[in-house]
Amino acid sequence: MSFVPRRVFPDYRLILSNFKGHHQKALTRFSYLAPQVDLVLEVRDSRAPISTTNVLFDKVLARKEKIVLYSKKDLSVLKPDLQKRWHGDEKFLFVDARSNKDARSILKLLKEKYETMYPPPPLGLRTMIIGMPNVGKSTLVNTLRSVGYVSQLPKSVSSKKKKVARTGGQPGVTRNTSEVIRLSEDPDILVYDTPGVFLPTVRDNETMLSLALVGCVHTSFVDPIILADYLLYVLNLQNSAGKMYRTYMDHPTNDIHELLYNIALKRRKVKKDGSFDEIGMANFWVDTWRQARDGRVKGLFDKEAILEIEDSELKQIMKEEKNRVKETGVYTRMVARLGDDGTAMSSNRKRTAKDREFDLRNQLFKL
Repeated sequence: MSFVPRRVFPDYRLILSNFKGHHQKALTRFSYLAPQVDLVLEVRDSRAPISTTNVLFDKVLARKEKIVLYSKKDLSVLKPDLQKRWHGDEKFLFVDARSNKDARSILKLLKEKYETMYPPPPLGLRTMIIGMPNVGKSTLVNTLRSVGYVSQLPKSVSSKKKKVARTGGQPGVTRNTSEVIRLSEDPDILVYDTPGVFLPTVRDNETMLSLALVGCVHTSFVDPIILADYLLYVLNLQNSAGKMYRTYMDHPTNDIHELLYNIALKRRKVKKDGSFDEIGMANFWVDTWRQARDGRVKGLFDKEAILEIEDSELKQIMKEEKNRVKETGVYTRMVARLGDDGTAMSSNRKRTAKDREFDLRNQLFKL
């Protein structure tokens, strides 16, 4: 009998919220800086393009022109043609946050935006990089600055590539929105690096597991065996012959315990009595895919992307997601601060002393 991969994943009772204090602080900061921002760069992980979409951003940065950047393209098999259908006329790029070539492509778009602005912005074109935690925002800022600014400095000036934004393999390295960072001097282009912002709650278990696989939540947040089992589930959906774990087994399986045992055998970690560290093997296998340690593993962790759903289905998912998030306390607080239209220009909002302070600062910028 031929192998049949699972079509449904068990509905474990997972925690669906990982929204923290610095996420709320970042959203508030976004609202203060919004009038100063000419363009938004939203970074999503190309291995989980739907799960790493945060619908809160469309509220707090309403009416802002946006370019979507799909990071970690070297680890993903997401099809550009699928994204063209999903995005329509919206601008998007596939990027590797460490690639100088991709950085030049982004800077080209920013310069084209600058050239369309008349009169030229007296305080420079100001952009903001936003996204879920650990999708590569700070790494991208460092690369953009290195390519667009540091490389243009005179030889007499030290061109040592210093990081202007802290980076790390776990979410939460960036906790505060940065001061403005210069990416280019001619034309004058600047950017705000921001902390990753999680949703108040995610829509279901599979979304949380997808986010855990790409590193948007800490490795200790989800049980390693469940996470490894979900990875096996989505890999089987992509290739039912077991090709994506052929290194450890010569046949496909739906049994995560069988796979982990074979991983332990391959790594010579099975004891004489047949026992092995199952959690250790689960962490090893998941981390191999998360960090792509052997340079060969590429895949998708969103079931909708694997199944290549139509753009009409995606629009319905996003509509339901926006309606779901509207019921949260985080959204209610945003409406109170920004008004119903999300622009902070409505008189029907609760203004604090901090709001009034930034209203005065933002008079320098085009509202």
